[in-house]
Amino acid sequence: MPVSKKKQNRIGATVAAVLAVLIVIFSIAGLNFRSSSLIVPIDSIFIDLTGYFQKGISDPLRWFGELWDSYLDLRDVKQENRALHMEVARLRQEVVRYREAVIENEQLRRLLKIREKVEGRVLVASVVAADIDAWASTVTVDKGRADGVGRDMVVLAAEGLAGRVIKSGLHFSRVIFISDYNSAVAVMIQRNHTRGILRGDGRGGCTIEYIEKGLDVKPGDHVITSGTDMIFPRGLLVGRVASVKDSEDNSLFQAITVKPAVNFRSLEKVIIMVTEKPLIEQSK
Repeated sequence: MPVSKKKQNRIGATVAAVLAVLIVIFSIAGLNFRSSSLIVPIDSIFIDLTGYFQKGISDPLRWFGELWDSYLDLRDVKQENRALHMEVARLRQEVVRYREAVIENEQLRRLLKIREKVEGRVLVASVVAADIDAWASTVTVDKGRADGVGRDMVVLAAEGLAGRVIKSGLHFSRVIFISDYNSAVAVMIQRNHTRGILRGDGRGGCTIEYIEKGLDVKPGDHVITSGTDMIFPRGLLVGRVASVKDSEDNSLFQAITVKPAVNFRSLEKVIIMVTEKPLIEQSK
């Protein structure tokens, strides 16, 4: 519906009045800002508008920058933690190696003391393998015929008698411990020289056979080699008497158990008494 000319004039007058009011307001604002220019309040409004706009843009950018910096810091922390974990693991391994070295040095030091007391040539050997048979107590050591090791040579530990060589290869030998079920050693009670035969029980311990009832044997007595078997020299410490009782089969002998001086389960180093010939052959 077309607008009449009269109505158009009325609208134009209204717009003109609004513009006049705005001009007055801007003029008053200009006076308040001590400026005669109308550009000052308009410029101020423009500055505020652009400021809000810039702030709306810069705040997310700043937040994103802080977030990115936090991510980089977190990544650096993770990398540092990973490096620290690796360093801790390395240091723990160093501690383990250090402890092993201390233990090995202590074993060698004790073996050297034994070595000083043993006449003739001796070799220090390492245990490289052990038999898993429940009734057997045999190990393999890293010395053989090339080193002068032969059958029936005596094997010592720092604590006392360990056993003897039963077979030797070129670079390795088999050693039977005195706790082996097939082992037999001529021994005697050190306190009164009562003699018997020491046999292994296959479980890490030993028994003494052929000591008659009534002979003086007490728990705690030291047991040493007697030398009468012509294999083990006299006077080597074997262990201590653990218990003494009469045999249950009405035999003439006592049932005597012995705790060996050597802990065979943890044995890692041994001394082999090297002789030109085993004692049993030298006596012939």
